[in-house]
Amino acid sequence: QVGGHCKNVPTLEYGFLVQIMKYAEQRIPTLNEYCVVCDEQHVFQNGSMLKPAVCTRELCVFSFYTLGVMSGAAEEVATGAEVVDLLVAMCRAALESPRKSIIFEPYPSVVDPSDPKTLAFNPKKKNYERLQKALDSVMSIREMTQGSYLEIKKQMDKLDPLAHPLLQWIISSNRSHIVKLPLSRLKFMHTSHQFLLLSSPPAKEARFRTAKKLYGSTFAFHGSHIENWHSILRNGLVNASYTKLQLHGAAYGKGIYLSPISSISFGYSGMGKGQHRMPSKDELVQRYNRMNTIPQTRSIQSRFLQSRNLNCIALCEVITSKDLQKHGNIWVCPVS
Repeated sequence: QVGGHCKNVPTLEYGFLVQIMKYAEQRIPTLNEYCVVCDEQHVFQNGSMLKPAVCTRELCVFSFYTLGVMSGAAEEVATGAEVVDLLVAMCRAALESPRKSIIFEPYPSVVDPSDPKTLAFNPKKKNYERLQKALDSVMSIREMTQGSYLEIKKQMDKLDPLAHPLLQWIISSNRSHIVKLPLSRLKFMHTSHQFLLLSSPPAKEARFRTAKKLYGSTFAFHGSHIENWHSILRNGLVNASYTKLQLHGAAYGKGIYLSPISSISFGYSGMGKGQHRMPSKDELVQRYNRMNTIPQTRSIQSRFLQSRNLNCIALCEVITSKDLQKHGNIWVCPVS
């Protein structure tokens, strides 16, 4: 193998069909590590994610959109409306954050529909106001129309020519696999908005399974402010300790902070907009009790797009090896 790369140099000891088979066996599990256009390896800061993606080179971005590689977005909107709502809401939370210059990552690369040779949204020339305008048009149409995808697209194009291309980018840049869970899967969470999120590529998943056989695993909550999820879905849970991304103190050293108690993680999710202050234990307990007694009167079909007060919490499977440091109900996992 060339430098641990998945592309083998063909050898004559194998016949033509066996070479093709060998190539496919190495290639398929590592598709997510390469750009879908230029086939160069991605340079992601913490490893590749689950879904294939286009790299950030402008030439690739242009061909990605103009060659119609994204025609699958239409089907995604038709099937996973709630997942699309989730992605749009997360995008808005990041864009409206006072920390957007740090956490709104990745910034969209979107080709201008009126001039296919230029980028309307370009990570090298960030324009948050224009982005906000396009996103507002996406939001208002998604709230009004429950019609066909073509109908939604037509309405968006009328309102803002960049709205639909932005929506396509929001869907295609999500590199995790997300599905809406059947109603009230985890009853104790008191919400119908529950999703299953998978983000590990095959190789990482295999390492996780091996470790799980050795040490076993358990589940713990991870709370992160709503503005961070746009990035988490695309880059995974990052060890933010001692970096510019850190919001709360790293009291127990570097790592991803988890807790077996959901109310503790809700504190980190910044219940209520813009609260970056860590609530006291008493406040958390009060809030937890209040949340668990609110009757669920709203209809199951409630659209959560309109809400400005979203909170998001993850229930993660974590390996119970000696790496997992437990400090009472606050756990620190140094290995992402």
